[in-house]
Amino acid sequence: MADVNLGLLASTTLDNYHDKLVDNIFKKHVLMDHLKSNGGTKTYDGGRKLVAPLMYGTNSTVQTFSGLDELDNTYQDGIDASEWDWKYYNVSITFSLEEKSKNRGKHAVINLLKAKIKQAEMAISEKINTDLISGSDAKGIVGLDTIIGTTTEVGEISGTTYSWWRSTVEATGETLSFARVRTAKNTANNGNGGSNVSLILTTQTLYEKMFALLTATYQFNPVVTRETKRLADASFQVLEFEGVPVSYEESATTGVVYFINKDNYKLGILDGYNFVNIDKGQPVNQHVDIAHIVFGGAAYTDRRASLAKLTGKTA
Repeated sequence: MADVNLGLLASTTLDNYHDKLVDNIFKKHVLMDHLKSNGGTKTYDGGRKLVAPLMYGTNSTVQTFSGLDELDNTYQDGIDASEWDWKYYNVSITFSLEEKSKNRGKHAVINLLKAKIKQAEMAISEKINTDLISGSDAKGIVGLDTIIGTTTEVGEISGTTYSWWRSTVEATGETLSFARVRTAKNTANNGNGGSNVSLILTTQTLYEKMFALLTATYQFNPVVTRETKRLADASFQVLEFEGVPVSYEESATTGVVYFINKDNYKLGILDGYNFVNIDKGQPVNQHVDIAHIVFGGAAYTDRRASLAKLTGKTA
């Protein structure tokens, strides 16, 4: 019986499986799922960088007037966009000659291929999700730990120089309280150019602390929004605080609570690189078949003030 061409089969399968592959990758983590399901992802044609027009109101020439009053023509700062580098991710699906010899026959090959694709899905989803939050990889996506900040520079704009390019960051070392959560949420909701916090994300420890803080009124008479219900139906652990779903991620930084606004914080996806199969020549010095899944994108915000975080919190 002729051997199945695993390289060709893997490439064809990935092409046909693409839409399901993307869905599976985004559904594995609450932040990625929330963004994808609520308009928090956007596809871009390309360019040297992702350029995001800013959403802020700092024009000082707004005035009332009557008759022949002179109008204020004061020149306004020309910064009108943030710029973000594209980041690229690759995961390989490799089949050795030994694996091929041990998995002969159509059904055995298909089972091996499914297992390899599943493994790749989980790996690249985990890596991107971790970078979305912590951003610890210099070649990876800028994480929430950096984007939600005050004096740091992100998007090639300095928070030190421009006060409007600052998030709310409350850093008192203390036990988590609803008062702190409420103030951070309400402050992120304030101002022009932004919308309301759509997701509160934290660690499992602080999520369980918030659960313990819930009063009988919250426990037995919850206001369950559509998004909270959708996340729960998608098998995520989720609470609701004043109309905002609350969940946790293993990748969340210890002691931190993130306040995310899916209208002002997005995952930009580079067109043609949305977890696509990239065919490459096989190595001449190894008996292997290889398929590659590639993602190109950038996390960004067009209004940093619409994001907030609490740090130094304990249960």
